Amino acid sequence: MMMKHILLTLFGLTGLSLPAFGEGTFNGKVTSVTDGDTLTVAVADGKTFRIRLKGIDAPEKDQAFGDKAKAALSALVMGKQVRVNWSGYDDYQRLLATIYSGSTSINRQLIAEGWAWHYVFYDKNPQLNAAQTRARATRKGLWSGRNPIAPWDWRKKSKTNRPTTKAGSVRITSLLPNPKGRDEGNEQVTLVNTTKKAVALRGWSLRDKQKNTYPLSGTIKPNGRLVITMKNNRMPLNNDGDTITLLEGKTARQIFTYKKQQAGNGAVVKAGKK
Repeated sequence: MMMKHILLTLFGLTGLSLPAFGEGTFNGKVTSVTDGDTLTVAVADGKTFRIRLKGIDAPEKDQAFGDKAKAALSALVMGKQVRVNWSGYDDYQRLLATIYSGSTSINRQLIAEGWAWHYVFYDKNPQLNAAQTRARATRKGLWSGRNPIAPWDWRKKSKTNRPTTKAGSVRITSLLPNPKGRDEGNEQVTLVNTTKKAVALRGWSLRDKQKNTYPLSGTIKPNGRLVITMKNNRMPLNNDGDTITLLEGKTARQIFTYKKQQAGNGAVVKAGKK
């Protein structure tokens, strides 16, 4: 344990670079909030880390109270300095962490306000359990709704009701999830227009497996090709593989799945390639 903390102290002196395994603490500023339990923290050298709040599970974006859970987390931490106590990574390579604003545990606060469930399958913290019991008894937040559905049950239901795709005029031909150098602001999606008419991309968007969305803009010429460079961090392309859905409004036009071994440094992932 002492060696881990020594290593983290050395990393802090030379620019934060976390080990693949372990635990530790660092300070940073919250630069974005993805949903009710996911956010991004930037450290002094400009590097950013995606954080999944440990021990809680907030409603999904398209679930009842999902928007309010995100707003609650934003109100607590957006633009503020926080302390990140991390203890590993999840399947999407996000840091699993408890976030503190001063002495306040944001994880516990979200449960106490009724905007998240205690994720008891992965965390047996009695303080989180007690906070949920009180929030439920006083019908705070999502507990004010009729028969609230746990996010993990909602996700299971969503998997059985996945939309079928209908071919559209625009298709994804390739992705660049892991560009050489810094990922953020340099990831790319290449689209092609399969028709003889120009297609305006207003109303089109990309969505990943975690329900993060990236709105598209611009126009693709007839039978043309357009490279989209994703300048913000709203929907980072996961280097460990992901499923990207191309949407026209609410209609799924294409589902593009790639694996970790395809997303090597600087590798272009092409549609139809395994």
